[in-house]
This record gives sequence, structure tokens and C-alpha cells, in this order.
Amino acid sequence: MKKEMRQNLIKALLFVLLVYFMGSRLLEIFGYKDMGGGGGWYRFYREEGNDADVYIVGSSHAHCTIDHGVLWEEYGIAGFTLSAGSQKLDASYHFVQEILRLKHPKVIIVEVLNAAGDGLDNKDEDVYRNSLGMKWSGNLWKYVCHLAENMEKDRVWRNGIFAKIPIIHSRYAELTEEDFRDSMPYMRGYRGSFMIERFDRPPAENNREAMALHPDKIEMLEGMVDAARAEGVPLVFFAAPYYLSEEEQMKFNAVEEFARENDVPFLNFNHMYDEVGLDFAVDFRDVSHVNNSGAGKVTRYMAEFLEESYGLPDRRGEEGYELWDKNARYLYNKEIAHDLKISEDVNEYLRKLPELWEGKTVILSLTGNYGALGDVYLGSLEELGIVREEYESGGTWVFRNGIMTEHLSGKNYAQCIPIQNGEIHLNSSFHQEGQEYTEEVSLLVNGQDYQMVENGVNVIIYDETISQLVDAAGDDVYLGLEMIHWGEEE
Repeated sequence: MKKEMRQNLIKALLFVLLVYFMGSRLLEIFGYKDMGGGGGWYRFYREEGNDADVYIVGSSHAHCTIDHGVLWEEYGIAGFTLSAGSQKLDASYHFVQEILRLKHPKVIIVEVLNAAGDGLDNKDEDVYRNSLGMKWSGNLWKYVCHLAENMEKDRVWRNGIFAKIPIIHSRYAELTEEDFRDSMPYMRGYRGSFMIERFDRPPAENNREAMALHPDKIEMLEGMVDAARAEGVPLVFFAAPYYLSEEEQMKFNAVEEFARENDVPFLNFNHMYDEVGLDFAVDFRDVSHVNNSGAGKVTRYMAEFLEESYGLPDRRGEEGYELWDKNARYLYNKEIAHDLKISEDVNEYLRKLPELWEGKTVILSLTGNYGALGDVYLGSLEELGIVREEYESGGTWVFRNGIMTEHLSGKNYAQCIPIQNGEIHLNSSFHQEGQEYTEEVSLLVNGQDYQMVENGVNVIIYDETISQLVDAAGDDVYLGLEMIHWGEEE
């Protein structure tokens, strides 16, 4: 009898474990991954190798301001931004708690935009962005209970959020390939922008008056200070630069007073425009966020402050920090793409290729009636090593790390080329219908066709190391010499 009971108990335990692991895997797939920016809970929990030395929490002002490419490449600081769009201070508090529960960083930085607002008025999107990606824990339970009270929700709602019912109920209809395979495991939380909008300097820059903070905000700030102090982890507050109102500046001044009273450093970059070198004519993408130029300036100031204050180690070259190398490579590739997109015409674009194709796979294809206007591409292609005879026969060329490795000549070919983590498929077929001849071309990288034009030149630039499309562009010879790019052709 006892033996049978023991066997049944073992079976029950195995069943529970099976359900747990299956449920965990399903929630990993179905999990709500859109936090409106940052590196995300998914990558935070799955950090490969070593953990970050610096974690940054906050709203979009966190993940639009601290450039992890600059932090890593120039200072060797291993950082990670765990943020969400429009994040409230109560979410920041529980984010800090979750970091402290699982990690022991050298510094936690809290971006405090929400301190400048009124109360903690959470909405459904705040719940989705901030809580549904978190793992089950006592911290998540406390956060969900707080949200239920804050939003005046009942126990059914509270229990449903904790059980992740919104994920289970509807996510199956929204699944994409990204839910099964993270295409950017290296993402540390900064994507950046090259957009420029010009503004005058805000009059509130020199306002030093303080306006009382909402009691709920003070409670959350105090909670973060106490939690970090209990774990022996330094805390830093910062306010990102933007075109702020007088009232917002006065609230930040109150945060400064709170920080001073609690021995917490506070960097209000809205009092530091000249010190940082910010220029409202070139450093902002919109009224609320800096662009890459502005983010670089703020990040360098922050990095030097962190180095001087906390003696952070330089992790460059250390084993276990490969994701930071890949993230920097991703951001550098975005700079390459931007430089290509501002080319005046197709020939300037083509002439830039030898300057940037190291470490890249470049596919160049002459398709359809590319010679309709004469040899408009020939001079630029000769600089890439394509001779007139090859140019006149047309076809597709593949360059890897600046070396021509394939030339598929003419208008009838099919080739499969293995690459890291995938394949390139290049196909062309020539068809005659009456007196008309047409060429059908497909230029596939990992199943995605990046052919941009039927008559002219197509260029695909791909980074195999991190599986990143740097650019796909084409010039339709019948429409002039201006390149159109992937994502903007419609």
C-alpha cells in the first residue's frame, strides 16, 4: 500500500513538473514582449554570459537617451535598459525590486520623468507593457495588487493579471516569428534615431523653484532608495533633456531636494544644456526626446560620472560580454544605413560600398532593362571590380567582406548560398510573351525577398554575424537615379 502511494505521489509530482515546464515554455512564447522600448523582460531574464553592471529603468526617456553603443565602445560599461513607454514611478519601483531580486549590479539608474506629472494614474497599456512580461514572484504579486488598488479593479481582474490571462486569452492570434525566435538577443535597450527637429531652448531651463511632489511619488522614490540601500547597490536619479514646462522643471527641482536629503545623486540634464553641450538645433528628434547626437552627449557625461563615482570596470574583451559587442555592431550598422540613405543618388550610394562592406555580405543585382538609359551605373560598378563585359551581361554579384565571391551572369540562374544562420537564394528566369521579354528575379535572404526594383540596380547589405539587414535599396532606371529603401518603398 505504501509503495503504491509513493508511486502515485511520484507520478503526481512528475505531472506537476511537466505542467509547470510546459506552461513556462508556453508563456515564454505567448508572453507580451512589446514594452514600448528598452531591452525587455525577456532578454533581462535570459541574459547570456555575465550580467550588466548598470541597469537603467524608466520611461521612453530612459531608452531614448542612454546609448549603449557609446557606453560600451567608448567606456566598456556593460549596461542594460529595462524600461517601458510612459512608465510610471510605481512601475520603476517594482522594476528596481525585480533587478535587486535577481541581480547585484554595481549601479541602478532611475529616469524620473513621471515624477514631474500628477498622481499615479495607470492605464491598461501600462499594465500590459510593465507587468505581463515579468516572471511570477512575490514582487509581481505585490505589483499587481498595487495596480488593482490604483486602478480600482476587483479581485477577479487582479487574479487574472497575475495569472497572465490577457496573454492566454488573446495572444495566440497575434503570434509572429519573433515570439518563437528572438532575432535581436543582443539588444541592450537603445535603438536611436537620426531625425532632427529644431527648437528654441525652453525658458524653464533656469527655473530653480520647487513644487511639491505628489505623496504617491515620494513614496515610490523612498521605496527605491530603501530597497537599493538594503542590498548595498548605489542608486542614481536622472531627468533626460527635453522641451519641458515650468511646472515640470519645478517638480524636478523637488526631486533634486529629495535626492539631496537621501544622499542620492541626481542629474537633471534640463539644468545642464551648456555643460553637456546640447544644441536644440541638432540634438533632438522631437519635443520630448534626444536623437543620436543628443544621446551621445548625455551618455558620455553619464559614463564619465559613473566612472568617476563608482569605478566601473571596463568589460571590453572580457569573456561573457559578447552580446554587448553585437549590440554595438547593430548600432554601428544603423549608422552605415543612415549614411547610405542620405546619398544624393545611386552612384554616390554605390561608391560608398567599399568604405563600409568589411564584415558584410553585399548582393548587387542588375535586373530587367537596367541599361535603358545607357551606362549610368557602369563607372560606379567598375570601382567595385565589375568590368564592362560583366556589366553588359548583367546578373547578380555577391561580395563577402569586400571580396567578390559569386557572379551569376545573365538572366537565367538559380543559386543557393549558405550563410551564418541561414541561406541566400538568388533566382532569375527569362520569359517571352509575344514580342515582350520579361525577367523574374528573387533575391532572398532567409526567405525574405529584398528585390526593390524590376528595372535597374538592387543592393542588399547584410551582416551575417548578427543576422541584421543593414539596407536593401534599388534604383528604378526609368524613374531617375534616386534610391528607394526597404521599408519606405510604398
